Amino acid sequence: MLNRIFLFSLLISFCLLTAGCSVLISEQEWSENYALLNGTQSTSLQMIDGDTETVGVANSNNQSVSISKSNSSPEVVITLPEKKVIRRIVIYSDNIKKYNLYADKGGSAIANSDWQLIKEEKSVKSTQGKIVIPVLYSFPTDKVRLVVLGTTDDAALTRKENASGVRAIRASQQSGST
Repeated sequence: MLNRIFLFSLLISFCLLTAGCSVLISEQEWSENYALLNGTQSTSLQMIDGDTETVGVANSNNQSVSISKSNSSPEVVITLPEKKVIRRIVIYSDNIKKYNLYADKGGSAIANSDWQLIKEEKSVKSTQGKIVIPVLYSFPTDKVRLVVLGTTDDAALTRKENASGVRAIRASQQSGST
């Protein structure tokens, strides 16, 4: 009799454990894409058009949104029509390799914004051009800023600049020796 009660409780425990784990493993349902909300603005409108095939351009930062005035890294600022708690950001890009992601905590009477670093990535690993950024420390915000610190195109641009600089030196040496 005691064995039957033990086996029955073990079976019930196993069923409850299995049901609880299946809830944890199931796919999460996310809210709507906040970037597509009516009234959302961006420094690059292509970044929020909803089409993953569109190529947006991150512009060099301007003085009004820059944390460091001397920093000239390309950035994109997305402004939502109202404050939202953001728990995940998805970027479609094969090109971004290093970035910093900031969210505005609201600022004060003196400063218009108070940028808080929420993710720093030194080596992006994208899956088929999709970068999924979980935001672990979330707070209500209406502005998100992505500062691009490195891209796959950087090496090609550096080689091109170095090659054009070398040609200029050779040309000036040849003209000076005649």
